[in-house]
Amino acid sequence: MDTHLAYEELGLHPSASDAELKASWRRLVATWHPDRNGAADAGRRMQSINKAYQHIRQLREGAGEDVDAESNGPAEAEAEAAAAAQAAAEAAEAAAAAPLHTVVRSVRLTLEEAILGCTRTLSGHYRHPCTECVGKGQRVLAQACSSCHGSGAVHKAALFGWLWNQEACTDCGGDGRQRAPCAACDGQGEQSLAWRKRVRFPPGLRAGHVLEVPAARHAEGAARAGEGALELALELRLEIAPHDLFALDAEGVLRCAMPVNGYAWMAGHWVDVPTPEGLQQMRLNRDALVYRLRGQGFPTAVRGPRGDYLVTVTPVFPAEPDAAHEALLAQLIDSSNRAADAEPTQPLGAWRKRLQGR
Repeated sequence: MDTHLAYEELGLHPSASDAELKASWRRLVATWHPDRNGAADAGRRMQSINKAYQHIRQLREGAGEDVDAESNGPAEAEAEAAAAAQAAAEAAEAAAAAPLHTVVRSVRLTLEEAILGCTRTLSGHYRHPCTECVGKGQRVLAQACSSCHGSGAVHKAALFGWLWNQEACTDCGGDGRQRAPCAACDGQGEQSLAWRKRVRFPPGLRAGHVLEVPAARHAEGAARAGEGALELALELRLEIAPHDLFALDAEGVLRCAMPVNGYAWMAGHWVDVPTPEGLQQMRLNRDALVYRLRGQGFPTAVRGPRGDYLVTVTPVFPAEPDAAHEALLAQLIDSSNRAADAEPTQPLGAWRKRLQGR
């Protein structure tokens, strides 16, 4: 393999350090390894990447100027096979240990969704360095740079044109090789991958929780850009939207404060109470202002049993009863007095009988 082509395959300049060489190779292996990339040419690209990496390594280790020359004997063939096996093993290791792409975003749930759990379909676009040009936005061509004619330097006039200075050519980066914009990313150095994922949010998630969704392969948009699929993991930071009926206190107890008709409260009537599942009938008790609905509150833990739901009622009476109210109250009082007179053993009846006897 030609040395210039080997460096081009890895997206590197010949002056790159050994650390940069290995980092670029591992990054490309993580993208193109057939176990992680379903593209039709993934295997071919892996072979080219490994061949370029092996070529440069052997050059730097003093193995010779042309590692593609035919072997002269069994010893050379055995050494070449061992080097290829080592490169394949390192490639598999790099693919297995490659970091996953992670999308971090905030998701807001309603309080009911946090209590009962829900399923959402999330989507978006993930921008990442172009895998064709390794984020450089350009590719190296085989011909000489048209600006410096392959010298890597250009002349610039100085002192009113009397003298000339030599500067590194900015078009080729000083190495004399022609550049062209990367077709895969249109010279931007980045590509955009459209992703879509159906996510199950378990009950009991609270504000500040982070839900990690395992990586999945996404190829939509990537194939159009000429690259392989990427594995995207989601890191979802949870928010809980304020609710106009319920409140979740710091201890995780679901509460509701509601006004009720004072006369209904006194009479022990049934009223409609909001719950996360909808309205529910609850019987009032004139001796109580706080009611506990067991097992209808917020989960005690993620995917755990639901806690209690506390409802606080405030009896409301007319501020200034009108004539109709006054008449009804008078009838109620008269009816209550007659009932007391019929039961002289009761406190009110006994008291009224004592008053009548004086």
